[in-house]
Order: sequence, then C-alpha cells, then structure tokens
Amino acid sequence: MFSLKGVSRIVVILTIVILIIIAGTVAYYYTVILPSSSTTTPTVTELKIGVILPLSGSLAETGADLKRGVDFAVSQINNQGGIKSLGGAKLVVVYGDSASKPETGAAEAERLITEEKVVALMGGYASSITDAIARIAEKYNVVLLNPDSSLADLTERGYKWFFRTSPHDGMFVIQQVEFVNWLNNQYGGQIKNIGIIYEDTAFGTGTAQLWKKYFSEAGYNIVAYISYHAATVTSLTSEVQTLKGANTDLVLIAAYTSDAILFVKTCKDLDFNPKAILAQDAGFIDPSYVKQIGSLGFYIFSREVFNWDLLKGNLAKLNDEYKAKFGVDLDGNSARDYTGVWTLYYAIEDAAKKVNPSDLTAFRSALRDALKSINLTPSQIIMPWAGIKFDEKGQNTLARGIIVQMMPDGKYYTVYPRDVATKNVTFPMPTWKERGAA
Repeated sequence: MFSLKGVSRIVVILTIVILIIIAGTVAYYYTVILPSSSTTTPTVTELKIGVILPLSGSLAETGADLKRGVDFAVSQINNQGGIKSLGGAKLVVVYGDSASKPETGAAEAERLITEEKVVALMGGYASSITDAIARIAEKYNVVLLNPDSSLADLTERGYKWFFRTSPHDGMFVIQQVEFVNWLNNQYGGQIKNIGIIYEDTAFGTGTAQLWKKYFSEAGYNIVAYISYHAATVTSLTSEVQTLKGANTDLVLIAAYTSDAILFVKTCKDLDFNPKAILAQDAGFIDPSYVKQIGSLGFYIFSREVFNWDLLKGNLAKLNDEYKAKFGVDLDGNSARDYTGVWTLYYAIEDAAKKVNPSDLTAFRSALRDALKSINLTPSQIIMPWAGIKFDEKGQNTLARGIIVQMMPDGKYYTVYPRDVATKNVTFPMPTWKERGAA
C-alpha cells in the first residue's frame, strides 16, 4: 500500500542532502574560486626606489651632498600625502653605496633590482659609475634616472631604460664657448691661449675632448692638454708648471673635490696667474671644497645647473627649510638629485594610474613609458630650466647650464647667462700678489 509518510521522509532526506551540497558549493566558491579569480587590486603601502651614490671612497663627501637632496625630496613627498595614485603609499629609498667604484655600483644595482625589488634606480654621479649601473638596468629592464652624470656619450649608447634630467657636457661646453666669447667681447679679447687639465675617468676625459674640439673650432689655441689620475694624485706641481710655462690665459679644469683643492693650492704656491679658471662643476661646487679652499677659491668660475641666488619667493623659503634641516644651502649637487626624485615621483603617479606595482615587471615598464611622455613645466621644478622633457635617447632637452663665480664673501653667484645673472663678473682674476695671498 502506498504510504505518504514514507514519501515525506524521502523528501526531507533529499532536501537535506541538496542543502548540504549547496552549502558546500557556496563555501568552495567563496574560499577557493573567488579569491583566485578576484580582480580586487592589492593594497600597496610603500613603493621602493633604489638610489646608488658614492657614500664611501674618494667621492664620499659629494655623495653625502647628493643624499641630502634625495632625503629632502622624499620627506616632502611623503609629508604631502605620499603617492596619491596609490592611496597615499609612502615613497621609500633603499640606498646602494658605489664606494666610488664602477664595479661596486654595478653590484649594488643588481642587488637593489633582484633582492630589494625596487621599481626604479636613480643616481650614479660619476659618469663611469653611471655607465656601469646603466648596463645592469638594461639587463633587467629597469629605469635608471640619472640627475648628475654629464658624459655626453651616456645618451648615445642606445640604452632603452636610461633617462638624464641634467644637461650633458656637449651642452655645457657649447655654452662655455659662448661665455668665453662674451668675455672677450666685453673685455678686449684677452683670452687666446687655453690650457686643459682633467682627471682621467670618463667624466674628465669626455669633457676634455669636447673642450678641445669646440674651443679649437672657435679659434682658440689649445696650448696644454694634461690628464692625471684623481684616485692617486698627491701632487699637481708639474701639471701647473706646464700650464704656467705655456702662457695659458684660461684654464679649463675637470676635477673632483680633493684634486680641485690640490690644484688651486698649487696655483697659489707656484704663483700661477691665468686670466681666468673655468671649472666643470664637480669638485669645485662641493660644500667641502668651498669650506676648505676659503679665499683661495675667490674669482674662479664654474659651470653649474643651479645656484642659491636664483631662489626667490617660494624657492627661497624652500632653501630656508633645507638649510634648517641640513645646515647648508641647496647647491648644484643636492638640487639635481632633489629634482631627480621629484621627476620619478611624477612618473610614478602616472604609471600607478595604469598598472598596480604588485605586478612589478608591468609597473617597471609603465614607469618607463611615463618618463618617455613626461613634460614638466618650470613651475614644477626648482632648476633654472624650461622644464623636463626627454628625447628618444633619454636626454632632457629643456635643461641648460649656468656659469657661477665665487666672490669675496665666499659664495658663488650666477654671472651667465646674463638674463639670469645676479652679479657682474670679475675679470681678469686678481693675481695672488694683488690679493695679498702670495
């Protein structure tokens, strides 16, 4: 006989079984399937960039100056809300110490890329070190943004991940020829014979070759062409005697800090009195050089990219804040690396709108694309440039140099180009006897 009671029992059992199956399916979906297929963007709380500087070795004092600029920029970025495209993620710097050696710089680049997983590299400073780092950056497809190195060839080697914000030596030297022509026009053609002295790394050698080429083409006589090894030099007596014996009117010098100090002291000791000395930045604008050389450095010219006397209004307040923090003014070194960090920051903001940094390879590529298309205006940077825009070789085409001269108050003042000059030049240089220094 058909029993409704039996049917009800079966229905109840089947219902329970179906509910158990449904519950298990739902649990599996939410615990296994959904997490594996979720499009939720992982939260990023910090973003690391690797900065390689000469924090020890022969360039350590300059490295400390560069580091101040980096630290200042990073603190400002984070204090202003961090990386906004990532919800306020902090920008974090992981430093690498090149120890002033190319091979060490390259090893640090590899460590920062493979172990620290930085999204980009910055720094290098000395051109030979930068070149070594650039090769590693190319190997791993990682951006290297360089704010300092001036060797013109760095943007002629076909690198795809290299970007330089500062002018290169070719740009600087062309401006220097214009400056010397201007001096001759203003002061009766006193410069005819030029002596070139340079340290023998990529920086000095590359600069010297450009000096020889462009000044010769401009009709000047190159009466001395002298190299030395900065890492081991303890005397420049014979070199200065050669310059003196060649009746040099203008000395062009590419030197790092310790050899810049040695050169100037040797000029004084040998009573060598050229009409002008024009340095290629580097050691001649380092704060330790300025402090140690004192009055012996008065009236020497140097090429620069930035100078304190160009800071007006809000930029003057920025320098006051920097000086309160570090005890020194912003200079060409610190300002360049400060600008380098901000350039990377703007590119990071743009890249983060398109790719999440959790996909490191894709983000590194997006960052390169952002730098390729970046177009910063003068209001976005502190340098006396028309902005920052890179050509297909990675060179900022809107950068330019300035010429500064140390005056008797111990400070460098901008003297050229004349549209940004804050002082008139002193030319020719007073002799050591006229200064009472002999």
